[in-house]
Amino acid sequence: MSIKGVIEAHCPKGCESFEAEIWSFIHGGRSPELREAVAAQECNLLLCPACGAAFFAEAPYIYFEPADDILFFVFPASFQAEEPRWRKKMAEDFLEFKKAMGDKLPLGQEPEICFGPERLATLLSEEDYRAEEVEVMEAVAQELGLPLYRVRRGFARRMGIPASLPYAPAKKGEGVTRANLIAGLERLLAANDRLTAYQSYLDGLRRAPAGELPLARC
Repeated sequence: MSIKGVIEAHCPKGCESFEAEIWSFIHGGRSPELREAVAAQECNLLLCPACGAAFFAEAPYIYFEPADDILFFVFPASFQAEEPRWRKKMAEDFLEFKKAMGDKLPLGQEPEICFGPERLATLLSEEDYRAEEVEVMEAVAQELGLPLYRVRRGFARRMGIPASLPYAPAKKGEGVTRANLIAGLERLLAANDRLTAYQSYLDGLRRAPAGELPLARC
């Protein structure tokens, strides 16, 4: 669930302060309307009741989307002048957050920090774009009878690779290997050559020496 709090808000134009409800914790996977607000850079945007001025609340919030391995502590842009202080505060708050979440927090999940809404908004928009290509790929893979290897989303994002990959087992029951990943991608792209992220990943696989498979999603 997502959580609200109340702050005393101060209009940048010097109007009388007022109480306002703001989001302090947003679970993006369970609150799609709030996810949209974060992506549109409208989360915790306030309107002064006296003059109508729009401004962001001078208070941080946590954005959590476990399915996509996203955990951000979002601070107001004005807090960046004291970045070391707020990074220390984030580390302290994250310890409490881990205790509260328990096994609901993905193993190895670490928070990121941003000052202002732009960085997180960009990340969410990019995730939506990648998800659309994955959706197309999975439809094509299903038509071709190709099984899917699902990569941990945070790992895929860091490495710049798709979070769902088709593979073509050489025999029944064979698990995913580098060779059958290449074979699956080749079949996929022969059927649909507009899947640019998959073409890039295939090119990288062909160039790179044998190595470990991408980290699988739990």
